[in-house]
Amino acid sequence: MELHPMTRRELLRGLSALAVVGAAGTACGGPEPKQASGTIRASELPSFADPGIVKPDLKSAYPGGMNAYFRYPPNPAAAFKDKPLGGGTVKGLTYTFDPVAPGLAENPLWQKVNEQIGGDLSITYAPSADYAQRFATTIASDDLPDLVTIYGQVQQLPGLLKSKFTDLSEHLAGDAIQAYPNLAGLATDSWRETMLDGSIWGIPIARPPVSGTMFARKDLLDKQGLSLQPTTFAEFKDLLTALTDKRGSRWACGDPGGVLGMITAALGVPSAWIEKDGAFTANLELEQYEAALEDTRALVAAEVFHPDGMTATNNQRNDWFTQGRTPLVIGGFVGWSKYEMWGAAVQGFQLATILPFSYDGTTKPVHGRGAVIQAMTAIKKSDPSRVKELLRLLDWLATPFGSAEYVLRNYGVENVTYTLKGTDPIVNASGQTLRLVPFKYLSDGTQVIYDPGLQRVAQARFDYQEAALEIIDRDPTLGLYSETEAAKNAQLSAKLTDARTEILRGQKPVSTWKEAVDTWRKDGGDTIRDEYEAAYAKASGSR
Repeated sequence: MELHPMTRRELLRGLSALAVVGAAGTACGGPEPKQASGTIRASELPSFADPGIVKPDLKSAYPGGMNAYFRYPPNPAAAFKDKPLGGGTVKGLTYTFDPVAPGLAENPLWQKVNEQIGGDLSITYAPSADYAQRFATTIASDDLPDLVTIYGQVQQLPGLLKSKFTDLSEHLAGDAIQAYPNLAGLATDSWRETMLDGSIWGIPIARPPVSGTMFARKDLLDKQGLSLQPTTFAEFKDLLTALTDKRGSRWACGDPGGVLGMITAALGVPSAWIEKDGAFTANLELEQYEAALEDTRALVAAEVFHPDGMTATNNQRNDWFTQGRTPLVIGGFVGWSKYEMWGAAVQGFQLATILPFSYDGTTKPVHGRGAVIQAMTAIKKSDPSRVKELLRLLDWLATPFGSAEYVLRNYGVENVTYTLKGTDPIVNASGQTLRLVPFKYLSDGTQVIYDPGLQRVAQARFDYQEAALEIIDRDPTLGLYSETEAAKNAQLSAKLTDARTEILRGQKPVSTWKEAVDTWRKDGGDTIRDEYEAAYAKASGSR
């Protein structure tokens, strides 16, 4: 399950506790909902165009929503007629969440990729947790690879991009992106996050806007005759109480922070910032946020959470859920299939989800919005012909579901790393290791919902996604940059998290949250607000 560090606008979103894990990205269609208006001129953004490789079984009605496929199309054709490279070597630097893959000499999948692209793709990569140091060392050396993934918080980002990397606007803005049809299939909101001062600086590693999801053990709820979907907070509270059996070592949920996120969502509190007439307000400044803290503190006192829930790791909480010790868990939308996989060995296991609900029947709930990109890949300063060649390679790496290139990158070589079950490629034990080369963190295509042989799971994932996108809150900071947030994010976030934890544990009264917010404002929150408002005004042309 992919985890990621706080990106440059997830400080407050993380505190809402619904942005737990990044998820997969995006195929687009239909009207675009809840999008910040006027922040970036449309002519500066790449024009969206669906690559149209194969028709989905289920097509999302929302930009950023993933299309669903029940099986892989038979006899997939190559999307590229010509090899993107004309020989030579391309060097890339990126990160990974996986173990190290076998090197090129021992990796027939990687060798086949190099054969198909017409050159040698040499990738240096580090574990995601160590990438910031590797990135900083590389930048300081002034010996940049051709492609560099920018991931996590980076201070002085505008200056860094302008001094060392290529402004890609002339190649990608507007209809120019038609030269790279697979990159044109990435969601417009993902491209917004690659822009600074009206220029495009990288290729987005796109993710869908759906953030954390509350998963439920439907089999355990059914056993008690409990309704799965609350319609109000009172019903949700009754559900938590009914699921808790301390004598039987069972608690409703492992994570108070996740439940806080459900309550703020029920009250209509957005994931991070609210913009009105150019003025920005942080979610944690709202009275509703403090009210949600009060409710969550009362639930902690009622002991409906696992006693170790506040200090547990995500892996521990997931184990409790699989074991049935906590029938509810907050996890990343991307992790859905893994919960199904973990539960396959549990007799009677049935997975379901709980959508945000109205607090009292009158409030309009929202679904937390996740980051629309996980990272972006920039191209070092190069001559125009080299930039075009590198963009062709990144376009090849973004060939979508349904293509032969997609099969190669994700599954490998038939009868070597995978075999077909019907038309679905099933990776063998060797392939599971060989396919860990992190191509997808340099560039990747529009992500999809695809669970081979499990149409029920694909349908459920799609249905939840569409319901979530219907009520997702908009992010007015898309395409905006705050240097103070980049510099102070970790410090400010830690202080707020500590203050919230003390309140939830009963060590301090809820009223002290106002003091924590005041401290946040003085230490940098107000400056972040000012920088966002100024960037919004500049991009909107109102100043």
